[in-house]
Amino acid sequence: MADFTAKIQSTKRVDRVIYSRHKKPSRRLEHDHVISEQPLQINLHWHNEDSEIETKVFAITMRTLGEEKFLILGLLFSEGIIKDFSYIERLFPENTDDNTNEQAIENNWQVHLKQGLQPKLTSIERYQTTYSSCGLCGATSLKALELKNPPNLLKITETLKISPDAIYTLADRMRSQQPLFTLTGAAHSAALFNQQAQLLSVFEDIGRHNAVDKLIGQRLFDQESAQIEQLLVMLVSGRVSFEIVQKTVMAGIGILVSVGAPSELAIKAAQRFNLTLIGFASSQSFNVYCGDWRIVNECKDNKISK
Repeated sequence: MADFTAKIQSTKRVDRVIYSRHKKPSRRLEHDHVISEQPLQINLHWHNEDSEIETKVFAITMRTLGEEKFLILGLLFSEGIIKDFSYIERLFPENTDDNTNEQAIENNWQVHLKQGLQPKLTSIERYQTTYSSCGLCGATSLKALELKNPPNLLKITETLKISPDAIYTLADRMRSQQPLFTLTGAAHSAALFNQQAQLLSVFEDIGRHNAVDKLIGQRLFDQESAQIEQLLVMLVSGRVSFEIVQKTVMAGIGILVSVGAPSELAIKAAQRFNLTLIGFASSQSFNVYCGDWRIVNECKDNKISK
């Protein structure tokens, strides 16, 4: 599923000196691959009421090179700027002042909304430069998410169920499709599954939020050309923050699973928006923090042992 050659392009080759007390010689020079990290500037363009073009920097975020189109689509969707891909007139990387700098071109992207569509300026104005470890470092809250008019997860995922046995397999299935993590040990991942635990897609990035945005962005892009799976389960590496829950809810995904822990605010958000939130998922166990009604209980008495 993952293109190993493409993943190599998201890394840089460096030298490393290895010291060991258990292997001989104790000091040796080797080559290593490290994950790339570059700033991505997203510039938003739209027509105002006088049909004049207005432009504003939507976000500057650190990310791993590649799959920028999906990342941008997912970020715009999660923040309520667009409802689907049809809102976009053009999306492309554009030359900067230094036209000979190919890297600068890749890092500067332009998004033109179709005429008649105006973004909510309050959403744009709260943006700051963001980094791979922090997601969207602005003012976020449950109320802010409510104002984005997220879909009703109870309604659109009313038939979504998954068995414990299926959940036990998710982490290993995603791990088998993480070439960038295998190569560098520094990439987070996000994966989509159907309720039969079939792996549909995987994205990797140095930032957890970026990997999720790429996943959601690809889904938006695919909706333009074909029917896609609706009842979905998302698996993420690392911890679950409020922003990860927000993106999952906005995408209409009913079950969010992580190999790590959720934050308190993430749990509150999951409860508020009827998202099934699962943490510490492995082949042996998992914890359910909210929404266990979507998990098929194999115990006849349906009781939780203490």
